[in-house]
Amino acid sequence: MTDLWPSLVALIGARHPGFLATAEGVERAELARWEARFGLTLPRIYVDLMRTMGRSSGDFNPLGQYEHRLDPLAEHWAWMAEEEPAPYPRDRFFLVGFEPDPSAISPFELFLDLSRGDGVDAALVEMGSNGVYEADARHDLGQTLGELLAEQILTSFELSAWPERSGLLIFGDEPRLPSIKSEVVQQLRDLGGSLLPPDLAGVTCLRLAGTSVLVSLEARLGCVAVAIAGNTREDVAALQNRLRASWPRSTPRSMSGDRAHR
Repeated sequence: MTDLWPSLVALIGARHPGFLATAEGVERAELARWEARFGLTLPRIYVDLMRTMGRSSGDFNPLGQYEHRLDPLAEHWAWMAEEEPAPYPRDRFFLVGFEPDPSAISPFELFLDLSRGDGVDAALVEMGSNGVYEADARHDLGQTLGELLAEQILTSFELSAWPERSGLLIFGDEPRLPSIKSEVVQQLRDLGGSLLPPDLAGVTCLRLAGTSVLVSLEARLGCVAVAIAGNTREDVAALQNRLRASWPRSTPRSMSGDRAHR
């Protein structure tokens, strides 16, 4: 999806017009230098992210809990480029985020898995830091970088625009989760919801009268997550109850905070 990042930037601009003027990106040449050093090509969505907010993104963290800024990342890249033997296949995995809290217990680092990419986007995996990168220490997020960015941006700039928030977790067998997501999205469209771009395999957002709804695959939790935000508590509760009535294997989910801010 070549227009993934432009559609996310357009959403930010529509909901928070002043934000992009405060973000600071990095030069493409800086990223190209690291591509050459590792002998790889970074997916377009990552390049676009870093060119837009790779040096500073204010209080918005596009990778959730992970530090994404170039200056601290480059220190890790320099070590990884020189370490011999290579701690992991350097032409396959590329570090894009790390736990910023040095006191964190069992921290993880976030990598692109370029073997599962198409030049535009790529899958994400977590690996334990402290020098542990063996295959059995890798955890597939079940999400691409584009899907993570879409989820974070939609949560922070679309859902947070409404005063009331709630959510729902719909459980199912893993092979069935994508079809559950599709059915929930169709259910919301039948209720008058209109799709917001980007509409991705793992993340879809819709606007209804007085509410916005984010529907996300959460493969690691074995569920589809539905985040509902709206003008009034009654509107949010009514939609949540309507969905719960359709999905017996569901449970309410607290949406008291904004995961995209720190």
